[in-house]
Amino acid sequence: MLTLLASRGGAQSAAATRATNAATSAAISAADLRTRLYLIADDSMRGRLAGSASDTLVTAYIASELARAGLAPAGEDGGWFQIVHFRDRGGREPVIPSRNVIGVLRGSDPALRNEYVVLSAHNDHVGVARRAVDHDSLRVANFAAAMRKRGSSGAAAQAWATHTLDSLRALRPPRRDSIFNGADDDGSGTVALLAIAEALAASPDRPKRSILFISHTAEEEGLLGSEWFTDHPTVPRDSLVAELDMDMIGRGSAADVVNGGPAYLELVGTRRLSTELGDVAERVDAKEPVPFEFNYAFDAPGDREQYYCRADHYSYARYGIPSINFSRGDHPDYHEVTDEPQYIDYDALARVATYVRDLAVTLANLDHRVLIDKPKQQNPHAGCVQ
Repeated sequence: MLTLLASRGGAQSAAATRATNAATSAAISAADLRTRLYLIADDSMRGRLAGSASDTLVTAYIASELARAGLAPAGEDGGWFQIVHFRDRGGREPVIPSRNVIGVLRGSDPALRNEYVVLSAHNDHVGVARRAVDHDSLRVANFAAAMRKRGSSGAAAQAWATHTLDSLRALRPPRRDSIFNGADDDGSGTVALLAIAEALAASPDRPKRSILFISHTAEEEGLLGSEWFTDHPTVPRDSLVAELDMDMIGRGSAADVVNGGPAYLELVGTRRLSTELGDVAERVDAKEPVPFEFNYAFDAPGDREQYYCRADHYSYARYGIPSINFSRGDHPDYHEVTDEPQYIDYDALARVATYVRDLAVTLANLDHRVLIDKPKQQNPHAGCVQ
């Protein structure tokens, strides 16, 4: 698989070469996250459109990494994959096969190992643009627009954009770009998922419950991969005690989001079904070496961004499974060809992955299932309500 990561010009990119020549370790580290992300968000991956050849390569890589870490397959027919068929582009094109990747770390307690805490991220992105644009010009223009949205004057934003683009032009010529690399969305969650799997598999202290690692496909098509898994789970649905979903956890600076910074982390869905889940999440965070500052604003009922309905965690919540979506926020490179791995904050990404690992282990070691004290959705196939 790794030898196939050639650039469009036929030669492997320098980033992909570094990734293929470096090994990862059991510790969750910025270096390992960078290694993996430069691989799966390389230009040769052509934007990982669900059902495409490039996303098939990426899902093969994810399965191979879970196997290398020592997990067991938990997909269909004893394998790593679960095939998801969906009709793309509003039903105008033929049914496309894509696949979830599913692995399991077996729990240590015979009485609890048949219950699961789910960790998830999505492996797909949005492919390739119809026409190339100048990467630097687009990035500068989008950040200038964000400045104006946050209250900067048009003149100040334009002055910043002109100065910044002139500085970049002094360093390099225009770079035509048409590939939606999806480094943050959701390459960041994907590499965190792999790092957590490797860390837990190497630990001598296995959690009591099993940890189910799921790399969902077709999130960008409307949560279709997570919807398919929860409609057709490969383990009993009532054995899923909680779900933790990571999506866009690689940015979050003050330049990226309002009130952003090293401690910024958005949580959605936390107490929608279980007060206890939210309480445990906060207790675990308080024990981290550098705790996060949670932003719950996007979880508010009726919030216009509709994040509660737009991430894979909702596919679980609609079945009454307590779930949380973790994100470090939307930013000007969201769904742009400028979402590339060089802009990721790898130190902060490592901290998020470490925190989610610690939370998953804590939930897996509880002497009871996470308590559900809020009403469940009566019809899992009814429309989502923010």
